[in-house]
Parts: sequence; C-alpha cells; structure tokens
Amino acid sequence: MENVDDYKAVIITGKNDKSDDIDGEMKFIGSLSNYEFHIDCLLDYARENYPEVKVFQRMNDRFDPNVPIFFLTWLNSIVYINISGNRLGRYGMLYLPDEISDKQKEKLLMFAKSIPKAHVDIVYDLDIEDGLVEWKEFNYDKNKKFYELLNDFLNNYEKKPKI
Repeated sequence: MENVDDYKAVIITGKNDKSDDIDGEMKFIGSLSNYEFHIDCLLDYARENYPEVKVFQRMNDRFDPNVPIFFLTWLNSIVYINISGNRLGRYGMLYLPDEISDKQKEKLLMFAKSIPKAHVDIVYDLDIEDGLVEWKEFNYDKNKKFYELLNDFLNNYEKKPKI
C-alpha cells in the first residue's frame, strides 16, 4: 500500500452506473510533489474518471473542495482528505457516501489500520444546497485508534451509511 503522507487524498471507489468492476479500488491521488491544493487533484481525478459527469467540467480551482467531494460521494466513492502538517500532526477528513459496499468497507478498514495514530473526523450524510455542502460529523476520539473509531461509527452510529 502507498504511503498516505505522500498524497493529498485517497479515493475508494464504490458501485455506480459506470461499472461494478471499480468497486473497492483504492486510489492515492494528488502527489504532494505535483499538487499544492486539494481542489486541483480532486478535479483532475474526477474529470479523468468521470468525463460523462458534466458538473466536474464546470468546476474550477476557486470552488470549495467540498463541492467535488460531495459529487464523488454521490457517485458512491469514499474520499479521505489528508490535511496532515507540521502543526497538526497526522490529520484527515473521511467523507462517506450514503451506501458503502462490502468491498469498500474491507478496503476502508485496511486503510484505517495503516494509519492508526491519525486524527480523523468522519463526515457523512452529505447534502448540497445553494452550492454549499452540509454534513454531519463524527469527531476523532484521542483515546481510540482510527480503526477503532471507524469500527465504532460503522457498527453503532445512527444515520450511518448503509452497508
């Protein structure tokens, strides 16, 4: 598995009308040596992988990164945004679609085990209104490893994604 510290984001693809063949694929995107901003790598990824989704063609780098993330989750992708840094330590935001396949869950738990000490906020139940993305957030518990927090969320939390 690649090192998440070298990338801006990780995408775990899900089932959508494109093909079931991509279900559960993990893609590390936005090499830190090539991208300064999350929005740029998210748009490049979305335009390359979903050219038929016209909304990605209309976006530019002045959009809030949460807008392409919303549409990627709408396409059933899980999106992890790496916002680690010297001041924050290892930190990320995990955006979940409304439904998660078994293959995605397997890859997501494997990914969570690979970064156990990361501080991760889980974002779910995303919606967009007037161009602004709204969501619910399950915040990091410093007493738990990322894998444990994710497992708790997937097994116990109300309004969680369907698996």
